[in-house]
Amino acid sequence: MRKLPLFILALVIFASGTFAQSQDTTKKVEKTLDYTIMGKSWTVTKYADGTKLIEWEEDNQLDNDPEKYIRKSTNKFYYNFLESEIGLSMYPNDKGAPQVKPWGSWYVSLHSVGTWKASKNFHLRSTLGVNWYNFKFEDRGTIAVRNPDGLDFVNFEDLPNGPEGVPTKSKISASYATLTLVPTFRTNDGNFRIGAGGYAGFRLGGRGKYVYDDLDGDKQKVFTKSNMYVENFRYGLRGEIGVGDVTFFFNYDLNDLFQPGLGPELQAISFGLRVD
Repeated sequence: MRKLPLFILALVIFASGTFAQSQDTTKKVEKTLDYTIMGKSWTVTKYADGTKLIEWEEDNQLDNDPEKYIRKSTNKFYYNFLESEIGLSMYPNDKGAPQVKPWGSWYVSLHSVGTWKASKNFHLRSTLGVNWYNFKFEDRGTIAVRNPDGLDFVNFEDLPNGPEGVPTKSKISASYATLTLVPTFRTNDGNFRIGAGGYAGFRLGGRGKYVYDDLDGDKQKVFTKSNMYVENFRYGLRGEIGVGDVTFFFNYDLNDLFQPGLGPELQAISFGLRVD
């Protein structure tokens, strides 16, 4: 089948002057030529009397083209530029850190996704993006203080040179650039999926924050713009279960949340969902 530049095809079409939907069987066919441009196909039929017929394939004809189907099925890698997940961040309550309040301890992830489809039932899913951990303390009067020798948790009233007022919120947070790899098994129709893999990340930022109402009733926010001794690297295990368009995930850090000797020895977990 011949390949023609688009402008040549346009000249052929406009110069022909004849646009029919089916061949005229009363005329003698002198020549038939086939053209393909950008995946679209045309047939030009030239008759002995000098007239021409131009026919083109409809989309449904192309969808039924076995050759087209084969080309699509050999594409094993798929890419999605932006995907998001939302959930909760937690850690054990008996390891020396303040108890975490679930509502407000958000885990948020924005990432790009690459999926290698080894077969209909086995996919390797990989993501690269940024994750945010937030740990909101159940006791709003407990403040995380970064000292030279480590992280301390003190009462709002006991803060060195602290303000006067009523505490309303307290938390620490950290962000990581994270790579994940999750081998996933799927049913034939993809409505049920289960996968298990791992992740590794590098810390981008971190801070402490507490909010209080001053003596005039105005809200005040105080930030500690430091890493709060959160580990620079994190790595762990990840599990996923998907039903329909919803996937539930669970992350478990294998390393401690805080740097050795500078904070409680505990591992962070996060869980939530995404809509595919």
